Amino acid sequence: MKAATKYDRSKIFRNAWYLKRAQPLMNFSACLRKAWRNEKQAILLARIEGRTLETAPALEYHPVAMTAAANYYGERGRYYGD
Repeated sequence: MKAATKYDRSKIFRNAWYLKRAQPLMNFSACLRKAWRNEKQAILLARIEGRTLETAPALEYHPVAMTAAANYYGERGRYYGD
């Protein structure tokens, strides 16, 4: 029989809601699947490296804001006379 792994469901749901806010076009079920996949990867990586789950790095999605493109398109009127 396989040993049961305890998952921090609160962390998984917070990650899913973060993904939903970061990518509004994704539906919540896809965000939840991705959050579960991230948590399982973190546990697997911790087992491979021989670490405890508390010291495992978080594999949460943190998108980088695209300010360069927004600044370029936001100031278009000044350069093109719009």
